[in-house]
Amino acid sequence: MRLPACFTVVLALLAAVSVSAQPQLPAWDELPEAAQWELRMLGVTGPERLAELRATAAKRVVTLAIVGQSGISKSKIRPYLPAGSSFAYRSCPDYPNCEPGKSTHDTGQARVILDLTAALGIRVRLASYRPDGAWQSVARDMADAGGRCDIVVCFQSFWGENVSMITEAIAASPRALFVAPYAEYEKRPTATCMQAASTKPGGGGLANFITCAPLARKSDGSILQPANRDANDTEIINFIAPSYHAGGRGGTCPAAATTAAAAALLYASAAQRPTPTQVIELLRQGAGVDTQALTSAPPFTHEHIESLEASIAQLMHPEPQGPAKLDAEGVISLHASWQMLGD
Repeated sequence: MRLPACFTVVLALLAAVSVSAQPQLPAWDELPEAAQWELRMLGVTGPERLAELRATAAKRVVTLAIVGQSGISKSKIRPYLPAGSSFAYRSCPDYPNCEPGKSTHDTGQARVILDLTAALGIRVRLASYRPDGAWQSVARDMADAGGRCDIVVCFQSFWGENVSMITEAIAASPRALFVAPYAEYEKRPTATCMQAASTKPGGGGLANFITCAPLARKSDGSILQPANRDANDTEIINFIAPSYHAGGRGGTCPAAATTAAAAALLYASAAQRPTPTQVIELLRQGAGVDTQALTSAPPFTHEHIESLEASIAQLMHPEPQGPAKLDAEGVISLHASWQMLGD
């Protein structure tokens, strides 16, 4: 059936609008240096692999929250919000006037996440929760974020006898994946730390909660070693994530940002929305020591790989004797995990 000329014109205009509405993604050579370095280390070693991942990354918008007492400066991250992504404040002591007015720790971590998700073509709805110092406020915001979002990231380490209020909020939010950096502070036993509740290899812990440590660009290839503690030391590292930004001890937060972005691709690309445990298992199965990928970005060399493998062995079999402190035996490979999604 031939359509009237006016309908043909309308359809052509609608098609043009649809094409123009698609965000223009940066070419491989136009990516920020940090994002390109981390992508290489994650197994996305060039423009061809990046195009493969981008082709599936628009299946769904990923909802992600950052819960932390420093808050996020909307004015500082606005330039890094790509088309199709958004930002909102959910809580703070003087809601809705939540703008910190300056860059903060969590602002920097949000930038790490956005640099990677923008490079991969993932649309993100990012929310900021800034609870006050009360345990009840932190637990409330964790629960609210867990009920709304696919991924909840907390870069802080909460310690003390009331930490169970937070872990109970995470346990009551099984729909969301919770991500935090590995924590180590002074000589406090990690049994009193929020991160001690993360999922354990072989069972135990909270099935939807993971911790991460960095393979830092500034390192010699080794992973931050948790201090050997007594039998009450219950924290482990679930994943090692490459990090352009991570520093020395205490600088583990960017690993959680990288891991959150990697998880976001799996949520965005899967045919059906995955559960947190499915995402964790994909990341776990994909992890390894991919020498070709890990030496594709300077300054990493085969000597760095030797340090990495020694560090992994020490975490898996601590000396002196102790429990294994590493879950996934290797570095996150986003490309390998993505390949396991199937059609």
